[in-house]
Amino acid sequence: DGQSAAFANIVHWYDPSSLQSFIVNSRILQAFAQTLLKDNAAVTYILLGALPTLLDSTPKTVLDVICAMNAEMLESQTKVSFSFVDGLTQDILVPLAATLIGYPVAYTPVSADQTSFLSGQPLNVYEATIVSMTPCTYLLQSSSQLHTLLKFSCPCLLAETNRELFPECITKRLQSQFRESLSSIGLLLLVRHHVEVMDRVAL
Repeated sequence: DGQSAAFANIVHWYDPSSLQSFIVNSRILQAFAQTLLKDNAAVTYILLGALPTLLDSTPKTVLDVICAMNAEMLESQTKVSFSFVDGLTQDILVPLAATLIGYPVAYTPVSADQTSFLSGQPLNVYEATIVSMTPCTYLLQSSSQLHTLLKFSCPCLLAETNRELFPECITKRLQSQFRESLSSIGLLLLVRHHVEVMDRVAL
């Protein structure tokens, strides 16, 4: 039926190291892997050194995991639940999770044992919220009724010198990324932005 067809490509991936689960559309992930190989603008990866820096391309470790995911899903097309190999460290898992979730910006720790991230650095913080496209419904919705789809940050320092990280560019990337899928069910994405300084950022 139509409902089961809508979920035909939806699978579950579990990481035993962090106890995290991800719901993945296998068809979209296969296409997205090709995008990551060809287009460095799909996701902006930031290496979290003493001063954050942009990476020129998707980290190979992240690409390797995504390619392995696609290979396993193709091999076992009737399965609906999979597990990552045990032992994925934070320098792989953090940017991988950001990529799978759909963040336009993905942090990459410099090592498996790094513990301090972006302490005291001004951050552009984005919150993407789903709202109804119906004008009267939109006006009546209170903040408690809005559903936050994504919330993430990006160092202001990098946004000052890299156009793809300008707040207006990040906002456009988010809206473009989700417009088609949300509009088909009568929803739109509202993106809020503010600047914040934190003692420590949890990844």
